[in-house]
Amino acid sequence: MKRAIELFVIVIAMFCTASCSGSFKDIKVTSWVLTEVVPRGLSAFDATIDLGIDNPAPQVTLSEMSALIKMDQAPCLHLTAEDVTIAPRTESVYTVTFHGVLDENFNPFTLLQLFNQQKQTELTADFGFRGTLKSGIGKYFVYTDVPINDLLDRQ
Repeated sequence: MKRAIELFVIVIAMFCTASCSGSFKDIKVTSWVLTEVVPRGLSAFDATIDLGIDNPAPQVTLSEMSALIKMDQAPCLHLTAEDVTIAPRTESVYTVTFHGVLDENFNPFTLLQLFNQQKQTELTADFGFRGTLKSGIGKYFVYTDVPINDLLDRQ
């Protein structure tokens, strides 16, 4: 379960650091704390994370956030997150709520492979979001096959 939560944090970090071009590349995730995980049946859950973000750029709102986590190129987890407005030129903590659902064709026992250090499981993510400035100008960003294992090793 902890590994799945780390995946959530990496995905939201990618959302934050990849938002709107230019000066938005300076947005950094400074901390995260998992505050709540609520199971929703056998294949879904909600998670709340307090996320520290340093934003030297103008205000940006991240919306329409979604991600597909894949294990060995097979879809395993669908994620969505509620909209987040990041205040301009501040370092603040934001509460982000994620909703996760296991893919209907994914065997949940396969997740146990994540705890097996001997098997190198390739985790990748396809994700997209809309980054909108306070003025209303925005753009939808899409990223595919972003390796997650490399990002987790840096945590």
